Amino acid sequence: MEARPIALELAGKLLYLFNHVSDKVRESSMLLFKDVIEAVVWWQKGKMKEKVRRGLLPLLFRSSDETSSVAQAAGEALVASARFLKWQELEHQAEKRNLVGITECLLQQKRKRVVKNIRQSLQYLTDPQATMRQEALLFIGLAWSSWKPSEGNRKKIYSVVHFLEHDSHPLVCSQATLTTHILRHSQQQKK
Repeated sequence: MEARPIALELAGKLLYLFNHVSDKVRESSMLLFKDVIEAVVWWQKGKMKEKVRRGLLPLLFRSSDETSSVAQAAGEALVASARFLKWQELEHQAEKRNLVGITECLLQQKRKRVVKNIRQSLQYLTDPQATMRQEALLFIGLAWSSWKPSEGNRKKIYSVVHFLEHDSHPLVCSQATLTTHILRHSQQQKK
């Protein structure tokens, strides 16, 4: 009972460490997050759900981390998160490490949550790891049809994605070109 407020606060603070520069910190924070959500007792679950939902997208992206131990920790934490939320399809896709299936599960959420995920994914477009930039681009491209952004948001996202067409990593360039095409094409269809 005494640890209850600390556990909730700790879970929230751990989310910020998922993107730490140190791979050891990223890995440890994800494993500790997993342990915290598995230890949550029934009276804490309601308050913990939002923190777990906020962790889903970073865990998805970090499942492709260039450091294999971080990717493994992210995968384990993602399975634990899906189990905590009682989201069976997400748990199934996470256990199989099917990143496209996990993305599709995240896009089946309420529109408000999808919009939060799109906004959250923008920070990964400048991540030092090419795999993170590539995952963010893929997510934005797939999620774009679920979001009707303002003209300002649309232009901002389009310019950042278009800029990544000149990224130093060829796979990021390819994904940026594809995502730019998706953004342009979907905007023309909405007119």
